[in-house]
Parts: sequence; C-alpha cells; structure tokens
Amino acid sequence: MTTDQAEAERRRAARRRRLQQRQTLIFGILITALLAVLLLSAAVWGRVIPSPFARPFSSPEPTDAASASVPCPPADALPAPFGEITANVYNATDQSGLAARTAGGLAQYGVVISQEANYGGSFDGVANIVSGPRGLQAAYTVAQLISGATVTLDGREDATIDVVLGGSFSEVPPPESNPVDPEQPLPPPPGCTPVTIPTDDAVDEVAAEG
Repeated sequence: MTTDQAEAERRRAARRRRLQQRQTLIFGILITALLAVLLLSAAVWGRVIPSPFARPFSSPEPTDAASASVPCPPADALPAPFGEITANVYNATDQSGLAARTAGGLAQYGVVISQEANYGGSFDGVANIVSGPRGLQAAYTVAQLISGATVTLDGREDATIDVVLGGSFSEVPPPESNPVDPEQPLPPPPGCTPVTIPTDDAVDEVAAEG
C-alpha cells in the first residue's frame, strides 16, 4: 500500500470514528431526554408533583341572579328535631368510606339514614344538601352541623334530604359540640328566595270526600 492510500484510509477511519461518536452523542441525548419525560410523567401521574397544566378551579363572584336561586328556610322556622330528619348520604370524593363515616356521625344526633352511597359525579365544595320544599327545614338544620354547606332545592315531594359530600368536607362535629340551638330560628342565607311550602290540605279534602 502506498503512502497516499494509507493516508486516505486513515482519514476515512477518522471520519467514521467522528460519525460514530456524533451518533452516540445524539442518541444518548435523545434517550436521556425520553427517560426524563417518562419520569416526569410518572411523577405527575402519581401526584408526586403537581401538573404544570393544572389550574385551580375558580368560581366567578355570585351575581344577584345566582343568589336568588338559593332557597330560604321556612320563615321563622326552628331547627327540625333530628329524629324527624331522614337523609341520604352520598360521597362525591375519592375518599373511601366517607359516606359511611358521615352517616354514622349524623346518626349520633338521631338523624335517620335512608341510604349511603357514592355520588355519580364530583363536588368541590364542603357539602351540598338537596331537598324539596317540604325538606327545607331539615336541610337547613343539617347545614348547621356542617359549616360551609349549601342548600339546593329540587322537585321532590317528600321531606327526605340528600347530603352530598364534597372535596372540602371534613367531618360532622360530635354531639357534645352540637352547634344547633333548638330555640334559635334557622337563619336565611343572604339573597335567598322564599319558597312556598306545600300543604296537605288538598290531600285531606280528597280523603274526606272519599
């Protein structure tokens, strides 16, 4: 082999080494970046670190129209006797056993628990107590046990209430720290809407005529 051929072969070998080194460096960077992304994704998925895309839920300030949708308790009504309240307790969080624990806490006051189950949705507040017009006295009575609870009206005809537990709920206070004053009328929330409570007069009249 001549000197020129040897020099050319040496140069080709040097280029191959540089090319291999460059490829190794590029693949090493790509693999490292991929592993970093996978580790970051696993940490976000496991809630070890917060997601960079998550934004805290924020609600607009309530307007007059929104405030008007809140039902008032019956005028001058005193808290309902706990033994006359029937409640369904629903867990709208991912905390296992929350409905059962809360139902047990309400039962200590004498509240009759109809059922306890998971809720078919989520709720970020403390608790939403749902009732029909006949159950507003009971709903606002239980709301006094759960600081921060809201009351919502639906069209049910009986006095049974639903207690929907949200992500901010803590616990029902023990009976020895009962915050309900049986002699103090239920306070209406600001801007609430009075609700006509149905009477059973029409039903009694029909029964009498029959």
